[in-house]
Amino acid sequence: MGGLLGGGCTTREPADGSSNDSASNRSSPNATNATNSSESAIQEDWLPTAKSPLEADIASTELVVNLDVPWDLAFTSTGELFVTERTGTLLRFETEDVLAVADDEVGPLDATSVPETDRYRGLGDHLLGVTPHPDFPDPSLLYVYGTITHGEESYNRVLRYDPRAEEPEATIEVLVDRLEGDYTIGGRLEFGPEGDLWVPIGTKTEDVAQDPAVLGGNVLRLAPDGTPAAANPSLGADADPRTFTYGHRNPQGIDWLPNGVPLVTDHGPTGRDEINRLSPGANYGWPRAQDESGYVDRPEYDRPLLNTGPDETWAPSGCVLYTGDAVPEWRSRLLVATLQGRDLAIVTLRPPDADQPPLDGESTRYDMEWLDETYTATAHHVLEDEFGRLRNVAQAPDGTVLASSSNRDGLADEDPRDEDDVLVRLTAA
Repeated sequence: MGGLLGGGCTTREPADGSSNDSASNRSSPNATNATNSSESAIQEDWLPTAKSPLEADIASTELVVNLDVPWDLAFTSTGELFVTERTGTLLRFETEDVLAVADDEVGPLDATSVPETDRYRGLGDHLLGVTPHPDFPDPSLLYVYGTITHGEESYNRVLRYDPRAEEPEATIEVLVDRLEGDYTIGGRLEFGPEGDLWVPIGTKTEDVAQDPAVLGGNVLRLAPDGTPAAANPSLGADADPRTFTYGHRNPQGIDWLPNGVPLVTDHGPTGRDEINRLSPGANYGWPRAQDESGYVDRPEYDRPLLNTGPDETWAPSGCVLYTGDAVPEWRSRLLVATLQGRDLAIVTLRPPDADQPPLDGESTRYDMEWLDETYTATAHHVLEDEFGRLRNVAQAPDGTVLASSSNRDGLADEDPRDEDDVLVRLTAA
């Protein structure tokens, strides 16, 4: 066991098959959305412009190659970059070395050359999400979402440990154990703006998602020690107190608007991928609501901001609300890595009565009246098939955009490309 020192030219049709790019015909929101106390008023000073994000001319640089199905990455304030590989390895890099690749023109780093002292294999059979404590290195704690396999049984857990300890494995604490699913279900870990740990969990058992007492198809909100967050809603005596929302299928990405409202990406079954705005205690309908009729007939379910419809599959994974300056045209937009879409979706959220970005290049406006009316979502797509399946997108400390591929997981339509999988940097050319 190693130790650790620490876009095309066509315009996509709307999700319901109609040709509707007007945001003025929305119905009133459902009751749950209307009572979201965390967003009583929209703060418009952060909103993205109505210009097209495709105005950006993007240059890409490979920073790390030969990764083995990278899933997540996390930067620390002490200059470290941790990368999880779904095959069960956690890699440590110096952030400065990784980001310098694009400037020094020395070629990308080779993941297979990471020394054993910066390669750790004792946290799970498969590794997914990773994030440092918000006050890292005091305390020096790294949080990891991993899959454990015993024979034919597979389940997930959330743990934390000290990567700087003399014996890191001796510091492992399991915070949440025996979560339903395997390494294809859920798995992101992120600390939110109020210092709580958020854990999106998927489910393969459809009815589980409708039970807030079972940890499957939920988004958990935890204190850093794994106990329920003080701000969690009350969902009844039988509900698990760690549950913030439920009724999800396979949420794999989470980030926050500048006003503190969380957004989550969620895989649909085939098509029907979603981006949801989370409200405390809300039920997002899986598996009972997947389309217009499901949501309209059941007003108790919160509606999605975006639903790709039955004929378009993104398989959305990691996401980030971009706040950097390296690509000004993308600022304040939600960047979403897509696996089946094999591209980067750039989602612009603006109030329905505001000007909207043009439908240029590969783009779709999601403004059907049965969707969440808080914002109109417009999605543009870049990097189509340039790097294959994209698992994650993140913002580096220098404000650049990083994206990682997932072409060695056996789910791509063709053999992995040379040097797959890769971590790339995206900047304005």
